Amino acid sequence: MSHLAAEIGLRLIKAGAAAALGLILYAVLTGPLGNAGSAELALLSWLSGAAFIVLVETSPI
Repeated sequence: MSHLAAEIGLRLIKAGAAAALGLILYAVLTGPLGNAGSAELALLSWLSGAAFIVLVETSPI
């Protein structure tokens, strides 16, 4: 049971990290780069953060 709780916690941390990276990317895109904010941009930023986490996690290096 403790392994299940640890796995759930790890997955929640990864989702939170993806959200944080997405928020940073969204802020950069809408602030200094001047793109119009939209729900589509927010979702794409979140997916980019998630893809970065997957890339780092499964890196062949």
